Amino acid sequence: MLPIIKNISIIERCNISFRNEAFKKFDLSGYQYSYLIEICRNPGISQEQLTKNMHIDKSNVARGLTSMLDKEYIYRTANPSDNRYILLYPSEKALKIYEEVREIIIRERAFLMEEFSEEEEKQLVSLLEKLKNRALLLKEWGVNL
Repeated sequence: MLPIIKNISIIERCNISFRNEAFKKFDLSGYQYSYLIEICRNPGISQEQLTKNMHIDKSNVARGLTSMLDKEYIYRTANPSDNRYILLYPSEKALKIYEEVREIIIRERAFLMEEFSEEEEKQLVSLLEKLKNRALLLKEWGVNL
């Protein structure tokens, strides 16, 4: 049996591969869809808050957002109350594909959870939530455990 983290890594790589293929028609990568969803749900979110919400490195978010700006899925403006912060908004192009992108993710999850009972799914989500919280602590504490 593989270690937990190895299994999670395999699941993530398979999901990214699926998403890369599914979102190819939108010219979005398997990761960019998550930025699109978060920005559509929270128009005017700051780049810093997006980074925090998604637990992704600032430089990776910046690269992904630059690509999405180039593809005209999002636009950004300076925060009127504090020019140091950039606010992100979905473009009309993003809003047009938002529901279809969500549907792809919903179908993906349904496929993955198909063989789980409702109770097993609840348990899995709860256990993964615990594991995620410990991983966030690990990230925060780093090598100073």
